[in-house]
Amino acid sequence: MQNYEVMDITLKQQKIISDPLRGQIISLLAEKPMTSKQTAVELGKNPGTIYYHIKQLYEHGILELDHVETVKGIVEKYYKAKTTLFRGPGGIGEEHRVKNRVPLYLSDTLMDDMQEEMYQLFKKYGKKARADKTAKIPCIVEFSITEIQEEDKGE
Repeated sequence: MQNYEVMDITLKQQKIISDPLRGQIISLLAEKPMTSKQTAVELGKNPGTIYYHIKQLYEHGILELDHVETVKGIVEKYYKAKTTLFRGPGGIGEEHRVKNRVPLYLSDTLMDDMQEEMYQLFKKYGKKARADKTAKIPCIVEFSITEIQEEDKGE
């Protein structure tokens, strides 16, 4: 099962990940570790540009070094995203959010299943967004399951 850890981020980190290209890099490197050159090829971008963005994401704690390989004397660093779930210090303007809320009664198994399906859906649309050369609207997509705490009615 995937890592669903939510990473609390600073305003600086929030600014770093808000760039749409960096969002694509995070999404791609959440699927599997890659070098900056492999990432550039996958995204159809200039390797120097991708190297710069990966370096920024790594220096600000969004990416981590997965492993290093030496091939024919060349050191290849493989990076991976720590997570794709971030919680920033400030909220997003409510007027720009699309919200759908559905109250459900779920078992632990159903919550786990739903979480896995939503993660797969996010990955699917991450791939579609990377392939869609007309995609220009930066968005943050959120999914959460919040357990409702019922008030004590005994008194």
